[in-house]
Amino acid sequence: MFHFKGIHHIAISVPSLAEAKSFYVDKLGLTVADESPIPASEEGDNVTGLKNADCDVMMLNAGNLFLEVFEFHSPKPNTQPNRPVCDHGYTHLAFEVEDIQVAYQFLAAAGVNWHHTPVEAGDDYLMTYGRDPFGNVIEIQQLKGGLPYSFEKLSF
Repeated sequence: MFHFKGIHHIAISVPSLAEAKSFYVDKLGLTVADESPIPASEEGDNVTGLKNADCDVMMLNAGNLFLEVFEFHSPKPNTQPNRPVCDHGYTHLAFEVEDIQVAYQFLAAAGVNWHHTPVEAGDDYLMTYGRDPFGNVIEIQQLKGGLPYSFEKLSF
């Protein structure tokens, strides 16, 4: 058996690292931990299962985990701007906010296309889904303390 320390990062692929930085850093307030090019290599191809994988990557500090953002130059990525959240694979990235109404309005102005206005999902859990400027599904949520899935229940 091995010792599981926790989730370190979630990764997304976007068409433009500069646009991703504008959204995730300038609008959401995440901070850049690292940026680097990853040129095509046999090792990179072996790890990713791609051929001639060439990309730039940015690791963002999101407080309790990192968000890794890739811009692939090769091979040419497919776009999935309307991929349903029920399709197999990662469904969304959730951000906890202090005031969901303020966050909802701010992010709408920043280019998020919301599926719906925030809703009460029970136990004072307010939430909604939308799409970042690249089509990735994000969630914002506002939780009251003491819920079994509140931040204070995590062991940082």
